[in-house]
Amino acid sequence: MPRVLLPVVIAALVLSSCAAFGISEARKREADARMKMGVTYLQQDNLPMAMKELIRASELDPNNPEVDMILGMTYRARGDGGQAEESLRRAIDKKPDFADAHNNLGIVLADRGAWDEAVREFKSAYENVQYQTPERAIYNSAEAYRHKGDTDRAEDQYRQALKVNPGYGPACKSLSSMLFEKGRARDAANTMVQCLQSVPNYAEGWMQLGRIYVSMRRHSEAVDAFKTVLSISEDSDIRDQASGYLTVLGTERRR
Repeated sequence: MPRVLLPVVIAALVLSSCAAFGISEARKREADARMKMGVTYLQQDNLPMAMKELIRASELDPNNPEVDMILGMTYRARGDGGQAEESLRRAIDKKPDFADAHNNLGIVLADRGAWDEAVREFKSAYENVQYQTPERAIYNSAEAYRHKGDTDRAEDQYRQALKVNPGYGPACKSLSSMLFEKGRARDAANTMVQCLQSVPNYAEGWMQLGRIYVSMRRHSEAVDAFKTVLSISEDSDIRDQASGYLTVLGTERRR
């Protein structure tokens, strides 16, 4: 399974039932309510209850592609990639321009290493002019290329995602990380600096920048980055990491 492919997005979806001929409004309302409950349970990692609500929603409103898509996401969370793929393809059959379903199908395909197929699905999502968050699918495409070993195409896609949304943290962080791995520490640092101008409260970005500065022996700038993490983050893990770096850097200064 890919390391850092963008997680399936749930909260951003518009959960509205599609029109279905021959189904009463009361049935569609119940299906919509059960679909929303299924999403809530999925967000809470209560997969049995999520499946129960979503299967009932599908029975009530079988023509609704959003139910199929969320079922696919739930199957993926259960580790059943085959059923996840089947549900997502069913959603796309019902609504061929369903960008979210294409993006999520790409993620499922990437889970099993079908990189070329995954890239095609991501492309179908981000080329849809009605897709409100194309940077997510472009980022996922970059991740697929990176896992394939095509770092040039990956870099191009990361930069395309940032062109669409300059403050998109995952693309900033992954691009910076890849540049650093290629021995381009200065470019890696500059990438994070530019990103943080758009999202100054991105704690993981400040951690990344601090680590890069440490590797470049720019210790005073690293200290500033780690102090920024402590000032903006409430996450105990990332705060512990920043504190650890500050302790080490303080010890080195006293030598």
